[in-house]
Amino acid sequence: MSMTCTQFREGHPSKDEAARAHQAQCAECGIFARAWDLLGEYPPIEPSAGFFRSVRRKLSPAILRFAAPLAAAAAALLVAILLSHAPAAKQPPSGPVVTDEERELVENLDLIQNYELLRTFELMTENGSPLVEEKK
Repeated sequence: MSMTCTQFREGHPSKDEAARAHQAQCAECGIFARAWDLLGEYPPIEPSAGFFRSVRRKLSPAILRFAAPLAAAAAALLVAILLSHAPAAKQPPSGPVVTDEERELVENLDLIQNYELLRTFELMTENGSPLVEEKK
């Protein structure tokens, strides 16, 4: 089975028999292989001392423009998840059943307080309190 140009380029550099046969028959792939070999012979380029710092400085505004909306979207998503998984509002525990007498006492609390005040005055008069004038 013969090799296609795409297979040759994706597998390059390859030293198997099919790749060598294809390179010998295909002029374009021969040029491709020779260009690849020439790139390998070129000496590596060393970046200057401040190169990476300069690249980071130039990219930081772009990163911030990208990161700010992403962070806002993540925060909104987190809030939505927390709200959707929040426990349902708890119903207040059902207290003891209030009787009609108790309800009537609460509704007439001012009368009961007045009654207690009158009862206190009655006790004071019965015990001979000096605050109450005796009738002569």
